[in-house]
Amino acid sequence: RISSEPAFHRSRHVLETAMKTAQAVCNYALLQFLPYPETGEFANVGVLVACLEPCVLEFEAETTMPARVKAMFPRQDEHVYGAAMQAFIHEMKRVQEMASGPKACQQAFGECVRRRESLFRFGEVRTILSNEPAHLAVDLLRRFVRFESPRMREPSAIAA
Repeated sequence: RISSEPAFHRSRHVLETAMKTAQAVCNYALLQFLPYPETGEFANVGVLVACLEPCVLEFEAETTMPARVKAMFPRQDEHVYGAAMQAFIHEMKRVQEMASGPKACQQAFGECVRRRESLFRFGEVRTILSNEPAHLAVDLLRRFVRFESPRMREPSAIAA
């Protein structure tokens, strides 16, 4: 059946229907392991996700040094990595407990991703839409850190 409705109106209807799905706008940043900052070489080892509606601040990371990180930095002591990561995870849990509302969540995320001279630092902040923001950190860890194939459901429809 051919519609007599102009293409613009049909497109607008499709867009409005798509926008009715409950997708949350989330920011995320990948945690980088950077043992030798002067070289600029790093490996992604974790991810921090922040969504304001619903209020979500989630952190996921590799607790032990992955094999590919050992291959990239063979002289790096994996016990140093493990101890530093445990301290980082402890700090992230403390921050998550303090982020009780959208404004606190936004401020905590901004402070966490601020550039620092450290063994670990966050990369650039990216934005993504997600149907399930509570699971997004795990999905992004699998995708960008472990390089696993995506599960049947995608973490997002649009990434910017």
